[in-house]
Amino acid sequence: MLSRYALNVWKSPVLWLLVVVILALPLLADFNARLAYSRELAAEEARLQRQITAERDRHAALLEFQTYVRSDAYVEHWARLARMGKAGEVAVVPAPQNQNRLTPAVAPVARPPNEAGGEWDALLFGAAPAPARNP
Repeated sequence: MLSRYALNVWKSPVLWLLVVVILALPLLADFNARLAYSRELAAEEARLQRQITAERDRHAALLEFQTYVRSDAYVEHWARLARMGKAGEVAVVPAPQNQNRLTPAVAPVARPPNEAGGEWDALLFGAAPAPARNP
């Protein structure tokens, strides 16, 4: 039989409080993990919402560009960039100021052959091989 002391221990509020705390700790840890996961999901949702907004703006810009590309104004713009003209027009293309001559002003200079690699210079650059020196 149980002694009186054993029966009185189970009636103690401190023991019941300890049992409740021990049982509540895993529940609190799980609750904390769920809160952290909820915060991560909220941050991911905000990031995806910003990305959706950016893609919607991009889609709207692409639709606007598509209507512009299909218009006559774009065809005319492209034709002007390609230096085309309308019927009856004369296309005037100004030449750059630096390019008056068609040939280079300075003739290429032949490099002197290298003593150590004269044969290679002759093979690669077409120069005559250096004469061998006798000591």
